[in-house]
Amino acid sequence: MLEMEHELRAIGNGQAEWIKQTVHVDYDNKSQQPLGFSNNGQYNKVIKLLGTFKGNLSPDDLSYLVKTVDGNIYHLYLHLSDFNSFHTLSPVRWTLEFRVLKKREAIGLPFWKSTTHMRLEGVADFHGDLCPELVLGCKACHMAIRLLPKLDSLKELIVIAENDNSPALDAIQFALGCTLSNRKLRTIDNNKHIYLFASAVAGYGVKLSLKKICFNDENCFNKFEKKIVGACATLNDAASYQKLSDDRVERLMNMDSEEVFAVENVRRCLVCNDFLTESLIHVNNGFPMCESCCLDITGNNSNVVYQ
Repeated sequence: MLEMEHELRAIGNGQAEWIKQTVHVDYDNKSQQPLGFSNNGQYNKVIKLLGTFKGNLSPDDLSYLVKTVDGNIYHLYLHLSDFNSFHTLSPVRWTLEFRVLKKREAIGLPFWKSTTHMRLEGVADFHGDLCPELVLGCKACHMAIRLLPKLDSLKELIVIAENDNSPALDAIQFALGCTLSNRKLRTIDNNKHIYLFASAVAGYGVKLSLKKICFNDENCFNKFEKKIVGACATLNDAASYQKLSDDRVERLMNMDSEEVFAVENVRRCLVCNDFLTESLIHVNNGFPMCESCCLDITGNNSNVVYQ
């Protein structure tokens, strides 16, 4: 996926060598992908299919982004909807549209130039691509560590995330070593960007909640995302979506963490070990407790004070 991201970025920036030639393509009907094509007397073997897209000339057309054995990336367009004068389908026609310029020929993104931002590259390699939610996870980790200066070691850190399918979780696992398998990362399926970072030893931490951020591209972004999820995007749609995603990544990277997340301090209930924001903590005889545990112990809350 990360390789596809680089290619879509190059295409969106116009970094392509246009060819526009009709070619013969060997096509495998079983796997539904090109195996190779001939161009100017040379046969180019396809070693990887990077993506399949809807054509932009007709709803029945298809296009393929492929990698050949020489390391080049080509765009092949399959015309399925040409009609002759008798209103019958004409034979299949393939067009070799363009070659994507290689990375060393392409222009890099400006936000990769700083040392701090380049650290995100390792997280993107781990996740498989670079997306806005991955940046949110990185910023949450950085902010939490800064807000927990008394943390002796990352080994005592636990994270509770209120979503279970966001790329932000990969950032947390990569950056902090808190994973689902070592039980230092726990998820709650609330579909929210809310992350609680806490010391399992000291019983305190912070809760970070995503603020509302307006990118001023929501309609276009959602339209392209819907097409991609529904497998009805053209290559231009995919490249446009990549451009909008890159713009969001760069904007998030340049925002202060306080602009992205609201912060609340949390403490652990001495009885049930649940973490709660300090506004929900009760103190019973000097011990922090949640309301339920406090009532179970005292039978009422007459001797309980709010922290």
